[in-house]
Amino acid sequence: MASDSSMTVAAPLSDARRFGRNSAFGSLAGLLTALSGVLASIIVAHVLGVATTGVVAFAMWVSMVSAAIADLGIQASLARYLPELTAAGRGAAAEWLATMLWRWLAGSCAVALAGFAGWTLWRWCSGALPTPDAVMWGLVGLACALQALTGFTFGYLRGAQRFDRLALLTVLYLACQFAGVAFGSVYFGAAGAVGGYCAGSAVPAALSFRHALPAGTACPELGARVRRYALYAWAGALSGTIVWSRAELFFLERSTDSAAIGLFTVAVTLANLASQGPMLLTAGLLPYFAENFGKGATRDLQKGYATATRVLAFLALPACFGTAAVLPVLLPLLYGGDFADAVPAATVLVLAAGVGATASVGSTLVMAMDRSDFVFASGLATALLAVIAGFTVIPAFGLMGAAWSRAAIQIAAVAMGVGFLFWRLRFQLPMYDLAKLLLAAAICGLAARATLTLMPRTVALPCAIGAGMASYAVAVRALRALHHRDADRLRTLCGVFPKRFQLLAWRAIELLSPQSAPTTAFAGAAPHQSASDAD
Repeated sequence: MASDSSMTVAAPLSDARRFGRNSAFGSLAGLLTALSGVLASIIVAHVLGVATTGVVAFAMWVSMVSAAIADLGIQASLARYLPELTAAGRGAAAEWLATMLWRWLAGSCAVALAGFAGWTLWRWCSGALPTPDAVMWGLVGLACALQALTGFTFGYLRGAQRFDRLALLTVLYLACQFAGVAFGSVYFGAAGAVGGYCAGSAVPAALSFRHALPAGTACPELGARVRRYALYAWAGALSGTIVWSRAELFFLERSTDSAAIGLFTVAVTLANLASQGPMLLTAGLLPYFAENFGKGATRDLQKGYATATRVLAFLALPACFGTAAVLPVLLPLLYGGDFADAVPAATVLVLAAGVGATASVGSTLVMAMDRSDFVFASGLATALLAVIAGFTVIPAFGLMGAAWSRAAIQIAAVAMGVGFLFWRLRFQLPMYDLAKLLLAAAICGLAARATLTLMPRTVALPCAIGAGMASYAVAVRALRALHHRDADRLRTLCGVFPKRFQLLAWRAIELLSPQSAPTTAFAGAAPHQSASDAD
């Protein structure tokens, strides 16, 4: 990292140590975010009930979509270009870029906030909105601006590779959100819950204002390059929001009722939770891919893509298949018996989430290679499919129609991404290794569901989880599904753990992949080894 600029970056580390460190802190931040989202939704569900949970979910979906519109591709641009600039010793240009992007975002947020305020005031004055609803929609506008500014702060920290600060800030962010949602839901209903989400974003949004003042050295050619990237990234994010967020809520709200929205929200939340944990390990991939793309290290990119995909599949597929297997007990336990009707939809979405999570490495690679134009094109295609499903399948089949259409469209998006990587960019997916991992994950899910069915209800859930884990371990070893080089990469990631946990993790990995050498050095075992390393 460059040290001659005002930009605060991590101290120089070896590639392996830096990737492990970034992944560990990035995983911690993402895990806390995922858990807080689930806990907040559980509070809302228990305090407000199924129908009002649907009202809050729809309001927060509107704020999320509005924040994606206001973002203008800025968060993605920060995460993409700051690592490349700092690795090239251009810290002053990186600071100038951050200031320029913040000013774009501030103007966009001001317009969005004014738009929400004007619409809410007009509807309230005309009598179309009662006062509590007017307050809630005013807070939705505030949540939109705060989420966009929070995204800037988080994107800057990721781009600067300050994942330790990102994790610390995430803890504060989630503590405020959790407390705000709990207090607001209990005392002020739906509007209070939305206000609680706003409280969580207040601190990171405020921190973004430190980029308001001029900084760094202007670089017009960089600005032109970033504007093109940001435009395609923004358009791709908007179209992707329709597919990967909860756009089905809009069509459910039009064709069914708030109860269906509440059930679908719970299903999507659990699907995201099941896949989120393993995906968090990819936090350090975008900076790594961006740096190597800037250096022209194509071979490193190809090897890193294959390895990261296999490792992610090793973790994500059993997490999703196992979660789907225990949903009949887990979902009512978390949200209450009133939400039991969400189990079939949640099962479909959790299984599809495993496929989407495995393919997320490819999406990161495409963004790092400046191909945000493909992200836009594929997002537009899948968004069109989602709109068609919203006007046909969802009105006809309701909740399950929303679940099946979402799963099918997400898998179609994965197929397009894999095809683009193979035919256009010449990156091969390790299909044989992924097939073995998929089979092992299926065995895990079948064992967990069988145990859940056979055991007494009081001990069924822990026994099912244990049976699923044990069967997956046996299947992985028998099928030799964990590549010995991937085992080395997992040891590298475990290098950030305390010594005692490192030893336990290494022994577990050795049992799963006995052909791998447990003494592999960290520096040569990372998924980003150089082209000169052993193949």
